Amino acid sequence: MKSSIHHGGNVDKVAEQLKVPVEEIKDFSANINPLGFPSDLWNVLVQSFANIEVYPDPNYPELKGAIAEHFNVAPDDVFVGNGATEVLDEAIRAEKTTDAMVLAPTFGEYERLFSRLGVHVHHYKVLEKDNFTFSMPDMISFLKAHHEITVICLASPNNPTGQIIETCDLRKLVDFCNYHHRLLILDEAFIDLTVKGQVSFIDELHSADRVYIIRAATKFFAIPGLRLGYCITKNKQLQELIQVQENTWSVNGIADVFGQNMFRAQKYIKLTHEWLDEQQQALYVALQKVSGIKVFPSVTNFFLFKCDDLNLREKLINHHLLIRQCDDYEGLGSQYYRVAVKGPQDNVLLVNTLKQVFGREEK
Repeated sequence: MKSSIHHGGNVDKVAEQLKVPVEEIKDFSANINPLGFPSDLWNVLVQSFANIEVYPDPNYPELKGAIAEHFNVAPDDVFVGNGATEVLDEAIRAEKTTDAMVLAPTFGEYERLFSRLGVHVHHYKVLEKDNFTFSMPDMISFLKAHHEITVICLASPNNPTGQIIETCDLRKLVDFCNYHHRLLILDEAFIDLTVKGQVSFIDELHSADRVYIIRAATKFFAIPGLRLGYCITKNKQLQELIQVQENTWSVNGIADVFGQNMFRAQKYIKLTHEWLDEQQQALYVALQKVSGIKVFPSVTNFFLFKCDDLNLREKLINHHLLIRQCDDYEGLGSQYYRVAVKGPQDNVLLVNTLKQVFGREEK
């Protein structure tokens, strides 16, 4: 089955199309931390090459220990993989089901991973008129009406809408799942990249909770070429089920060492939060002033907006700017676009170029 999902970040293809160096393309299509790789971890990364001829420990005790210490959980609660998509796939495979539920719109990999297992995917639609938010009581009513759905896969914040699910609402859903023997897979890939430091549900987990929480180091630490994801659950039965799905040596030795040290980059983490708290709001205000688009509120490092120009992506490419068109998201279409929050100069460039394209550039 060929995937119809297209992801952001295909800068090489655009540069080849324009016949310009990759460095000349400003990429707003991939939601990566613009601060780049943490400079204070370069030495750690270089030193890790000394072990390149040695297999990493397949149990990854130091890596799991570092993650467990950071989140104040037990090492046995942690599972690691080659990016969040791999641990997500393992979590999906762990619970045998015939029917699952995802939001519409949401990250397309959820449905792809379910569908290739023959799982029927139900869409719970979030609407533009509600700024793509939803009522948890309504969702639970929907699940009660669909007894066949035994797995729910949600993202907080959701991609591409940027909306978070409040902790109190998640607790209501988790309690429902516990009582009715259903499973929640909660993707928190962007939770560290939220304004004012939104709280992870990891802090609320109990041993009885039927929840897998999926996390990623890729976006926050700007390591899409390195790949590191992890899953946390305190439920012993769920731990046993996902262990069966784990791939041996799924994390390479370099990513293993990086993960052991990533939470030590405290200066980088602080600077990232300061950048996001300032630039996210500044870009939102600026985008609201662009005539011709409707931008939706977000708590994370990207914004969804709507525009009548279905060729906007191609027009911006001619200005050496790459944005994400959301025509492959269930519930959206070609008139929806997603842009990442970057540094102040790049954000100003994006806004001014949008005004220029719409013929409304300020004099």
